[in-house]
Amino acid sequence: MNRIPTFPAKIILLMMITAPISTTGYAGITAAQTTQECETDDRTVRVNYSLYAEDYKNKSFDTALPYLRWILRCAPGFPANSDRNFERAVKVYEGIALSAEDEETKRVYLDSALFIYDTALPRMEEAGIEASEFEWVFNKGRFLQTHGALFENSQALIAESYRRAYELDHSRLQPYYVNYIIDDMVRRDQKADAIEFLDRAESDFPDSEEIQNLVNQWRTQLFTSPADRIGFLEDQLADNPDDLEMKEELLDLYLQESMRSEAYDLADQVMQSAPSARLYRTVAKMRLEDGNSEEAIRLYEESLELEGGMDSAREVYYNIGIAHQQEGRLARARTSFRRSLQTDASYAQALMAIGDLYVSAVQGCGSFEREDRAVYWLAADYFDRAAARADDDRIAQQARSRARNLTQFYPSAEDKFFKSWNPGDRITIDYGCYTWINESTTVR
Repeated sequence: MNRIPTFPAKIILLMMITAPISTTGYAGITAAQTTQECETDDRTVRVNYSLYAEDYKNKSFDTALPYLRWILRCAPGFPANSDRNFERAVKVYEGIALSAEDEETKRVYLDSALFIYDTALPRMEEAGIEASEFEWVFNKGRFLQTHGALFENSQALIAESYRRAYELDHSRLQPYYVNYIIDDMVRRDQKADAIEFLDRAESDFPDSEEIQNLVNQWRTQLFTSPADRIGFLEDQLADNPDDLEMKEELLDLYLQESMRSEAYDLADQVMQSAPSARLYRTVAKMRLEDGNSEEAIRLYEESLELEGGMDSAREVYYNIGIAHQQEGRLARARTSFRRSLQTDASYAQALMAIGDLYVSAVQGCGSFEREDRAVYWLAADYFDRAAARADDDRIAQQARSRARNLTQFYPSAEDKFFKSWNPGDRITIDYGCYTWINESTTVR
């Protein structure tokens, strides 16, 4: 509760406001429950109420105030056991303040209104008066925001009220007030609190496009680089070492920033505590990229045994094939590519991989005789199939390009004459160092 430096008139006002109240109903006044000043009858209550209500209606706030203060002390809930009299007290003090000619008097009356906001809820609870806590907390924030220039540390006090209102019922706060809360945290360099609140707001308002955009904008502002986010997550994990979701996000950032050592260390921790098919595939890909083919194959194969692992079987078998190819095991690589195609016959990447495999086989054999050149026809068959089955134009274009590039290496007319190969004939590639291929192709 913010207070203004000592001022005589203010002291008088606050002493009058804070006179004891112990009431029930609209006041339920009894001699045992009240001070002697409130030992009066129902008629007196109605008279005081009528006098202040009439002046309040006419905006004669100065003359309304003495009767209103009496009502607040002696019959705060009259006539409907509601918070109306406290609300009017705020407006009365605010109205007098706005008509004051000097700043100090204005400050005193506004501070008296703020005092009502600070004390109304407990006083109403004591008197058995029904009131909305959210409304009082929220309206206090708006009051402070309206007159913030006259209160010290008003920014923090306003944000505190809106944050408390959020805790009471976030669904009633508009995006402006959510933004105000975040902005205050950032201004006060409470970055961790701001990030936590952003996550909560994102969860609390899943269907609000405006809130979601607000959250994204603040995240972009708070983290200008992946390094910023990494540093923040590392600090958070030091305090919350078992937060799996945070570890997974940090692992993704390590990979984006090519921080391999940190990524491997963190991945080992997560794999021990919460193994998942996705994580195994991620680490396997890292191992494959780093040239550790055997470890990559092991992790890929183990990923298939975990929950949901078979959902990505075509990619897993494809990558196992790449790992075998890196080790020169061409036949085993083709077996893995074929298993990928068994999972999804339209997977163009696997068809292209087999074509690439056959091109590599020719390059490995080295003699480049006419029989070697015939293997390119078979490789082109796979590229043509990949182009026909690809559902991605980019992949289809790559496949067609590879097929075109092979035409310069096809057996020449002289080669075909010498081997008695006629266009349309079927030949089998199963000779020399190509016995493992054992597939047929068409003479072109």
